[in-house]
Formats: sequence, C-alpha cells, structure tokens
Amino acid sequence: MEAKALVEAALFVADRPLALAQLAKTLGLSEEAVGRLIQALADECAAPDRGVELVQEGGGYVLWVKGELAAAVRPLAPHQDIPEQTLRTLAVIAYHAPVLQSEVVRIRGQRAYGHIRELVARGFVEARDQGPTKLLTVTSALLAYFGASTLEELRAELGATG
Repeated sequence: MEAKALVEAALFVADRPLALAQLAKTLGLSEEAVGRLIQALADECAAPDRGVELVQEGGGYVLWVKGELAAAVRPLAPHQDIPEQTLRTLAVIAYHAPVLQSEVVRIRGQRAYGHIRELVARGFVEARDQGPTKLLTVTSALLAYFGASTLEELRAELGATG
C-alpha cells in the first residue's frame, strides 16, 4: 500500500483537521514520514490542474476545495438542502441545548419559529412543552447528519467553523 495514498485517503475522509501525531498513530507511520508525505501532497495539490489544496488549520491538516472552484461545486456539497437562516437557528439550538424556544427566538428573531418547525419536522430537534414555551434539544438524527457522535463534538465543530 502506497503511504502517500494512505495519508491522502485519511485526509479526504476526515471531517476535521488531522494532526501529524494522529495520522502517524492511525496509519502506523512515523510523524517524520507523515510530515514528508503531507509536504509532497501539498506540493502536488498546488498544481493548477488540481481541484483541492492541502492546508494546515487548527493544529492539523485538511483537504479543501480551492477557493476559486468553491462556488462552482457548492451545490454538490453536503448540507446544502437546509436554508442558511435555518442552519443559523440550528447552530444556536445546538450550541445552547437544551434551550428554551423563547431564548432562541430572542436571539434569532420571530422567524425562528418557522425554522424550529422545520427542524422538528426533519427530526433534528425535539421540542417538549415547558410552561408557555418549549424546551429544545438536538436528536441523534442531527448528530448523524453532521457526522458527530456527541453534542460536544458537534459544538466543537460549530465553534471551529464559526
């Protein structure tokens, strides 16, 4: 098995930046070897006929679509079926969960009611009556949709991207 291809495959499937140490341990390679392979991959990806670039971010490495190509391929990217404003409301819920619906509406405005209805209908948010409002929590379906195994992992991802 080609070590460079293994490193590239690991970066491709990862949903977050991967540290040298993590790559080395997972792939059974030395950190020095992984460092050399990452540099070789970065050099290859820098060629104008490549669609991705290898960048260092947040203490690790990640493959990204090159900026000049992002708009052209964005419709094919995951999570494009949820409107941006609904995603923003979802981020508030996930970050503060469990959270009162009234608090989400205070933060996001009256349109949040519609966003919350959509998120409940998708099975991403659970709403339980609590007095005159509802208590909102995220569901395992939401975690699975975003590839997170825990709410803390999802919150960390939200914090890393926003």
